[in-house]
Amino acid sequence: MSDASLSLRHRIINAAMRTVYFGRIRVLDLSSSPDSQPPKSASSPAEATPASGAGRPAASADSPSAPDGGPARRPRLIIASHRNGAIDGHQVLAAFPHAQFLVSIQLLRHWFLRLFIAGIPVVRPKDVERYGLDPASVASPVEAGLAHLRRGGDLGIFPEASSDWGHRPQPYKSGAARIACALIEDGIDVEVIPVGLFYSTPDRFRSRAEVVRGRAVTIPDRDGREVKEWEAAVASAMGAALDDVSVNCPDETTFAAVEARALDRARRTPGASASYAQSFLELQNEVGSAVPDGDRPTGAGQADGGPTSANVPTTPRTFPVIRWVGFLALWLFAPILVAAAVAGSRADGRNTVTFFRILVGFAAVMVWVPALIIAAFFWPAVIGAGVLSGVLGWLLLGVRRIRP
Repeated sequence: MSDASLSLRHRIINAAMRTVYFGRIRVLDLSSSPDSQPPKSASSPAEATPASGAGRPAASADSPSAPDGGPARRPRLIIASHRNGAIDGHQVLAAFPHAQFLVSIQLLRHWFLRLFIAGIPVVRPKDVERYGLDPASVASPVEAGLAHLRRGGDLGIFPEASSDWGHRPQPYKSGAARIACALIEDGIDVEVIPVGLFYSTPDRFRSRAEVVRGRAVTIPDRDGREVKEWEAAVASAMGAALDDVSVNCPDETTFAAVEARALDRARRTPGASASYAQSFLELQNEVGSAVPDGDRPTGAGQADGGPTSANVPTTPRTFPVIRWVGFLALWLFAPILVAAAVAGSRADGRNTVTFFRILVGFAAVMVWVPALIIAAFFWPAVIGAGVLSGVLGWLLLGVRRIRP
């Protein structure tokens, strides 16, 4: 269904950009049931009813048609943590390549940004005034998201609404819950999937980036409640599910310690089983998720806030010489790296450095790569050696033992 999927061009560009910058994005799937078998209803655990509570057979996300002639694909509402600016959408696409997103209209107004950013426009009241838009012509984000899901699409939403590199999520907005409840009221079987995004160092080239897919959210039945009360219960269930797969530490000190220990553990774990995200979640669970201070339990014989195996600070190993060797091997692409580095230095926060680098780096690629292609006709040996050296340097920067 072309109208319910991100275009092939955008999927290819996004995959190339995230792979060049981070390397292969690992997807850690913590869901215990296949897409076509959602969890049982919270109010009736013995009954195999869909998560939506609609009480009708579920359609697989890839099935050609629904049992009752509804959407050809079972719609999925993907709620994701928001850690690293606009680049977060690229990471979610590694796990859900056909997903569409609600995107701020300010990211869609320039032709260059539209080359690699696409989605359903979200127009805030201040955008109407800023861009001189006609309020009557602007559809609400909720209505736009509902229309996409009714067509059987995958819709990605960041409930925090804006990114922040902190120790816990920002307050969640209620839009995702409103969308889910509206679909359920319409009798549409929707699956709500929480997704956590993890970056070992968000602002460094070739650092680790992973996506964690959690278990589908069990949506509470309405049970005669008022709409607002029901939406609040659904929002609470979504928030709890998202917290379980996201960075959610009690404080900054614990976050820094867990961050360092998870990176060290991922470096030391042999083979393909090394996962920074899995290590982070395990260590985070040892100290407990972020909860109000008065509600956080204190272990016997341990003072509140005392040291544990996860919040004792550790310093991760660094390999500056090897990293410099890797960067020097990228000599042929120095103009791109320099342009990206300068752009990153102008970012207004750690959570936007990568986006600035990729934005300007992509522009530099559009100029420098054609120049290299032309140069290859005159100096094929030099250009060939530079390309080979660049590939080796890129691989060296991604070696598991030294990767930041």
